[in-house]
Amino acid sequence: MPFRDYKIEFYQLNLSPTAEIPTIRALLSLLETDDHYLTSLAQGGYTREIWGLVYDRFPDTICGQFRKFRTTDIPEIGQVGGDSQVIELNENEGLIEKNFFVYYEEHSIIAWHKNGHSSRVIQFANFLSSCGGCKISAGPVLQPDAISRLMSGNIELKKIELTIPRPTNPELYPEDDYGRGLIEMMNNLDADSLKLSLGVDLRRADSEGKLSNRLKNTLRAIVETGATTARAHVFENGVEHPIDLIADRVVSNQSVETDAHFPPSFTMYGIINTAKTECQGELDDYFGALEDAID
Repeated sequence: MPFRDYKIEFYQLNLSPTAEIPTIRALLSLLETDDHYLTSLAQGGYTREIWGLVYDRFPDTICGQFRKFRTTDIPEIGQVGGDSQVIELNENEGLIEKNFFVYYEEHSIIAWHKNGHSSRVIQFANFLSSCGGCKISAGPVLQPDAISRLMSGNIELKKIELTIPRPTNPELYPEDDYGRGLIEMMNNLDADSLKLSLGVDLRRADSEGKLSNRLKNTLRAIVETGATTARAHVFENGVEHPIDLIADRVVSNQSVETDAHFPPSFTMYGIINTAKTECQGELDDYFGALEDAID
């Protein structure tokens, strides 16, 4: 059988807890046990659904699938040299694309199987926010060296570059003044995206020579809203270091022997957990570096 490759990305889910939903685990449990909480929603022109939650595959984890249903613009099928025909779907059926995930309670990490035809993790976070009536965001886990350089008090921030799509849910705005102001400006001008570059000119006599360090946290918050570009240029001891918050992430590529589009779900959860084990050192270093920056 052929081998298929699967890319696993790592994010930290951040929840603003409520009395009903103090933890991510509590929310996921409610989705399964309480009819008041929906498990499927119309989102971005598709129906999306959380499905097949598994609590006992690994200790202190929840495994599951996030499925996207396509019911319009269905492709046709056929043979080379022959006529094509429309795929006939029954009522309430749709073509399914899915992301597999494993949620780890320690550090609230979600290991996310990337599927370009399905959903992004920010759509998963928005889905959970809507289902639970709470605020949840997903921040990428960066390479330890990148987060150390960005958050260090010994480096100076010289330039930032951002490309931001306008969020559809205003409740998911970043909490800081900078991020909220940028997204509110897009809404006020009916813009669908914003491309921003801020920097300092060392030749100006009135220049501070550096950007406010408060922008470091803004960069991280903006990435959680779905930024497609997020770069920082920092100086340390006179040397410039570019940091790409999109590219400098902890990821793992895994291969599995299968002749299916996806192997069985428990196999997918197994390779996701293998990816997490292989990246454990980077994950530990990331959270260590982040805690040092906060201290």
